[in-house]
Amino acid sequence: MTMHAVRTHAEAKAEEVLQKARSEFESLGEKLDAYQPDVELVAALMFDLGVQQVPDLSVGEREYAGFLDVDAQLIVVEANHHIHRQRFSIAHEIGHFVLHYRDSSSPYRVFTCTSIDMETTRIPDGEKERISHWRREVEANQFASVLLMPESSVTAMHRVTGGSILRMSNHFKVSPQAMEIRLTRLGLPCKPVRR
Repeated sequence: MTMHAVRTHAEAKAEEVLQKARSEFESLGEKLDAYQPDVELVAALMFDLGVQQVPDLSVGEREYAGFLDVDAQLIVVEANHHIHRQRFSIAHEIGHFVLHYRDSSSPYRVFTCTSIDMETTRIPDGEKERISHWRREVEANQFASVLLMPESSVTAMHRVTGGSILRMSNHFKVSPQAMEIRLTRLGLPCKPVRR
């Protein structure tokens, strides 16, 4: 990897999934788009998970960006979120399936995730009592980042765009925040979005 940071277990698992997905797609005479991977198709083809968009995904006062119900083999995402957020939410829930359900003897059968969960890159201050929750969310986010923004594709597009976060985020169909985090993780300089 071009990055200075050590590759995490979550990032390595996402790369494995991408490689298997490429092989599976090729066996069907298709090609996995390395710049805009179809995460719904990856969920269905690789893990037999359906995806649904549901408006106003909330329980009481708590609003969710997405959830994974293992028993129903279903990922649900908030229909009112931008398509870039929906793609990240789907990839994040695939991450929970691969990292926290399928690869372990996890008692979890349902993973519910808020927008804050989808944006976290570290355990928030004052949340040490929920360390296992935040660890799972950080790992799912790392997984989603690699699935949606494969290193070789990001490196190539970085050269083409000169590191423009906005151009790259539009190209990969992810949020500027997700793109900036991925570029930083890969150790690639980026041009910030003007606000």
